[in-house]
Amino acid sequence: MAHYLLIFLLGLFLAGLSATGHFAFGATGAHISVPANDYEYWVRFLGASVEHGKVYLVSLFVAHLSIRRLSASAEKLKLVDMPDNNRKVHTVAKPLVGGLGIVAGVLVSMVLFFPVAKYLGLIISILMILIMGVIDDRHDISFKIRLIVQVTATAITMNFFPGMHLVSFGNLFGLGEISSGMLVIPVTVFCALGVINAINMIDGLDGLAGTTSLIAFVSFAVLAWMNDMGSFMLLSLAFAGAIAAFLRFNWYPSRLFMGDAGSMTLGFVLAFFSVELSQKPGGIISPVAVLIVLAIPVTDTLTVMSKRIMSGKSPFSPDKTHFHHILRDMGFNHAGVVLIITGIATLFSLFAIVATVFNVPDYVLFGVFVSWFVFYFVSSTSRKGLFSAIGWMQKHHIISHEDVVMSAGE
Repeated sequence: MAHYLLIFLLGLFLAGLSATGHFAFGATGAHISVPANDYEYWVRFLGASVEHGKVYLVSLFVAHLSIRRLSASAEKLKLVDMPDNNRKVHTVAKPLVGGLGIVAGVLVSMVLFFPVAKYLGLIISILMILIMGVIDDRHDISFKIRLIVQVTATAITMNFFPGMHLVSFGNLFGLGEISSGMLVIPVTVFCALGVINAINMIDGLDGLAGTTSLIAFVSFAVLAWMNDMGSFMLLSLAFAGAIAAFLRFNWYPSRLFMGDAGSMTLGFVLAFFSVELSQKPGGIISPVAVLIVLAIPVTDTLTVMSKRIMSGKSPFSPDKTHFHHILRDMGFNHAGVVLIITGIATLFSLFAIVATVFNVPDYVLFGVFVSWFVFYFVSSTSRKGLFSAIGWMQKHHIISHEDVVMSAGE
């Protein structure tokens, strides 16, 4: 019951925020300005909140219904994650249909409330990533094929959306703006691939990738609102609703997983949002602010890949050196691990929003990110620093729950 209440309140908050002062603040309609003390303002505000709330609710209900139906057909579709005695520790076969359900909810919402022609490039790219992910979930395809599809999908989106070009990194060192110049296309593709695979790699515990993505989409919704990008806020609203529906099935102990189809699709859209929000001409969102929102999956992926390369392994070879694996090795239970990681992710997201409100310089934000990365890298290697602090929490029994793990991703 508490889960449904939180889902409802989340949608209510985002719908109200999107409607505040912008009655057609989104995919369709014209901007209407009415004095805040006028009765007409509140009438239109309530009407707009209802309209915008539909985006969230339609996405949520369609995703919920789709996941239930797909779950019943998972065996026939051969989308089932079977347990093994190696990296996977779940002991019961789990349907891999969460990603399909999430995308179904979002696409239906987009068809009903968004100008489809405007978002055609994004929709095509999402479907490419989704289909490739489904094939990967069924047949475990080569990472080279995955990269080719991810690069192609990113290129298509860049062609349809001029804003999907990482032109500026901001003033990272206090010496002036750093531009990607002639390397804008490969730099944008490289960063997009990084985010896609970061979300994919963090998908290792029930509720972890879904909750981390939900926090990011809610944060991007707020940043889009601050940046006067209404359609992107509504699109964030649609993804938030679909992910909230998925978490109803994926929260520990999970009934199903999102699979690579879900994690890579969410990663791709988060990469798309990151670039669009931070590269708007005259916008107020720093490129480093969106990086801060994604600090947990990005730093974890950079750290794990660096360790693999230093060990002479492929950066894509699976192992158990991720943030959640280390916490599990320390003896934390499932709920404790997810709470710790998503708690830190929430703090970073709040920091990014507050820093944007107070116009904190890029070089300060970048200094915070680099400090976190170094701190986490050293801590994960020595099991000191961050993990010593977390160990103190463990010693004092701050987090406790059933000590069982259900794992699907890397």
